[in-house]
Amino acid sequence: MINVGIVGCGRIIEDGHAPAFLELKDRFNVTALADPTPERRSVIGSMLNIPIDRQFADWNDLLKLDDIELVDMALPHFLHLESAVAAARSGKKILMEKPMATSMDEADQIMAAIRENNSIACIAHNYLFRHPTIKALELIKAGAIGEPFFYRQGAFMPRHYAGTSTYDSGWRSKSKMAGGGALIDNSYHHLYMAAALIGSPISSIFTNMGTFVHNIDVEDTVIMSLTHANGRMSAIETGWSTGAAHPVDELHGTEGSIVFNREPPYLQLHHNDTCIEIEITPGFTWGFKNLFEAYADTIEQELPPPVSFDDGYSNLKVVMSAYKSGHNSIAVNI
Repeated sequence: MINVGIVGCGRIIEDGHAPAFLELKDRFNVTALADPTPERRSVIGSMLNIPIDRQFADWNDLLKLDDIELVDMALPHFLHLESAVAAARSGKKILMEKPMATSMDEADQIMAAIRENNSIACIAHNYLFRHPTIKALELIKAGAIGEPFFYRQGAFMPRHYAGTSTYDSGWRSKSKMAGGGALIDNSYHHLYMAAALIGSPISSIFTNMGTFVHNIDVEDTVIMSLTHANGRMSAIETGWSTGAAHPVDELHGTEGSIVFNREPPYLQLHHNDTCIEIEITPGFTWGFKNLFEAYADTIEQELPPPVSFDDGYSNLKVVMSAYKSGHNSIAVNI
């Protein structure tokens, strides 16, 4: 049993992390939390049955608890540097929401703290642990579609994922708090997904982006063209600008295609004119339960985490290269 303290009690904890911990009661025991907002401490404390004297306004008070082995950090992006460094120095194992930081300079400081303190640290690339992704990676490994050569992904929504009203529901749309808009918040996931599904890191990127619908100081629409190190390609479109765009999530190979759907059938395998529905656990999942369970396995077996901070650093480098491309209207090598 791994004793956990949660730092940050926003919506992603309420909607994603807390339900996963409740499903994994045999692996994790959440015994403390920290958040500056009393209302949010009350909500998550009630969900996880955490005593009042183990609910803190300051994360430093939680980090002083000797019985906490793992700290789950889910704070607005601009707080990641300070909190991650403090967690590393506390000697506790770390689970942190993406992105690692809002700049590569901040990420370098975090990585230095991780190395200096020999921290065991996992970053939440949870889309890799959704049931459709897990099954698709198995199919790719088995050669079901030949050699993947093109990943095509498009996901739009009318606005950003809102934070809690008791803190700031719009922090994701403020550059000083989020470090960017739809790209760093949503495209982030699709970039590491592209690398995983194509089976090769992203080597260059060209980005078009703009703000068209909302009166915000970050981008609400992003279009990216990617080249992978093995010469294969991906195209990613992300936006907070419309709810009418049809979602697209496809991987094409030399001998077939895999299509991800948000409604049944959730996963399809195409070969020319034939289409097979692939059986998976039905319904939408965040992927947190599978990620947390995989992290528990590596902790207990003293193995590297399922998604290391090195992985998070590499993906953030792609994100920042995408911003450089978008701001300068040039292709950027990574």
